[in-house]
Amino acid sequence: MIIKSFDNNSLRNFSDVLAVILTHKEISIILAECSIPKADGANKSDRLYYAFLEKQRVDNCGNNIAAFIKHVITPKRYDDELSFEKDRSAINEKLAYDGLQIDAQGVIVPCKAATTVTEAKERSQNIKAKIKGMTIHHEIIRYCDEEWLHQDYFHAIEEIAKSVFDRLRKMSGSIRDGAELIDECFALGKDKRPKFAFNKLETMSELSEHKGFANLCKGFYGLYRNPKAHSVRVDEATDLEDMSEVLIVSTIIHNKLDNTFKTGF
Repeated sequence: MIIKSFDNNSLRNFSDVLAVILTHKEISIILAECSIPKADGANKSDRLYYAFLEKQRVDNCGNNIAAFIKHVITPKRYDDELSFEKDRSAINEKLAYDGLQIDAQGVIVPCKAATTVTEAKERSQNIKAKIKGMTIHHEIIRYCDEEWLHQDYFHAIEEIAKSVFDRLRKMSGSIRDGAELIDECFALGKDKRPKFAFNKLETMSELSEHKGFANLCKGFYGLYRNPKAHSVRVDEATDLEDMSEVLIVSTIIHNKLDNTFKTGF
């Protein structure tokens, strides 16, 4: 993909964001790795800006600038998801004006170009602000990142819900969906033990907790996954409030699934 040249405002914006993330030493190393000659500057932002400006002038395209950004904002450089998402959000706010974004895997992909400051900020920040700083489970982010950066909340909700049941199928090897899949994984009966549990299933409290979680998954499917799969977009009044609600519930479910184990039955 050939990326057209960025204007000077974009180059300065990228430089300002990256200067906060990188040390002087890291800037020198990554410039070399991306075959971008060093440039003089009074500070980190100026060093990056003048290096980007000259490299883009020689290349007549923005590919090597994008490569530098991708080199920095990659999951491989980070020890925790929160730091990665913070930096990715900051750079995506600036990339949005050029119709680009970095997805959860650290790949630069096209998106609808932002035309206002509000629009760019909403895409990168609103969702996390709406859920009050709650860390979104990584299984969710990889399913719907593109949809919510496009503010396509209807399809994002569908993808968020799908993440739960795709994960259950991978865990269990089942080809079922919905209530049948949940029963196959967690059903309790007189002569039946579930495939998965997150406690010892020995006390009434543990059994009640287990059944409650299975019912939560069924309710989640009925409320979000099934209606979204059979609805027409124009019939829905889906907005950020709806999506934030689904993010919270699905994160709770995924966090619980992180702690499940095979029962041996």
